[in-house]
Amino acid sequence: MAFAVVHIVATVCCYTTQGGYTMYVAIDDRILVELHRAARLAGRPGVVVPSEDLRATKQQSGDQRVRNALRRLVSSGRAISVRQDLLVLPDETGLVRLGVAEIIDAVAPTPYLITGARALEAHHLTDQHSFSLVTFVPRRTREFTFRGEKAVFVTTRTARIWGWVDEGPQVAVPERALLDAVASAHNGVPLWMAVAALHTATQRDAGFINRLAAAATRYDSAAVSRRLGLLVESACGSEAAAPFRGLIGKSRTPVLLRAGGVLRGEVDPTWRVVVNASTQKEYEH
Repeated sequence: MAFAVVHIVATVCCYTTQGGYTMYVAIDDRILVELHRAARLAGRPGVVVPSEDLRATKQQSGDQRVRNALRRLVSSGRAISVRQDLLVLPDETGLVRLGVAEIIDAVAPTPYLITGARALEAHHLTDQHSFSLVTFVPRRTREFTFRGEKAVFVTTRTARIWGWVDEGPQVAVPERALLDAVASAHNGVPLWMAVAALHTATQRDAGFINRLAAAATRYDSAAVSRRLGLLVESACGSEAAAPFRGLIGKSRTPVLLRAGGVLRGEVDPTWRVVVNASTQKEYEH
């Protein structure tokens, strides 16, 4: 338990018995040690869910005493409140090394998917920092803000949650992040950022378009495939866009290039897309 010992302050209560002193570690310190231990055992070191991690301690010490101790730990900075029933603990050096993605990884229901602008940033497809992490989850999850960054949870079907990197927090692979970027403006990616990311990805990796087309097939959205086909054709030419032509569906009704945008613009007859937003102006800047 060395990782927790450095947090223990010599705060003790004592009384005299038979000429000697018996010292008891204060309840705050006992609970801090227990929080570290329970979080590690739960597979989320440094991230605490008190209602789960202190269940036994509450039975032994009393619910009110535990609540008071938690308030004192937060007030002293030895624990950081993220939201109700969620705390982050500094490490053995007193520093907090966890970010929002790591906290999401610890508390989000599985499977989950961090997508949108933050995923593009993780893959170096944009140099714009996003202060929101859009995360798809299979059931309702409470949002939280930590150090100026916000975790936004979007509930969707489990079957729609796929396509993440294998190590660390479940961040969307580039092709999945681009699909989500053009699917909805609510996923936090401006159209110009999606276009810029597409340019960067195709220039960096010759096989990216094929992976994007395969992901679009699995995504199974004619509207998204139409938008992507138009963007790919603009960025890489007609031949590169060929795999998307079989995904545009049979409906003749045009879809908006920017979902949720203005309802006017020229209609591209090939892709049946209303070009209601610029794909170049902001990218050129």
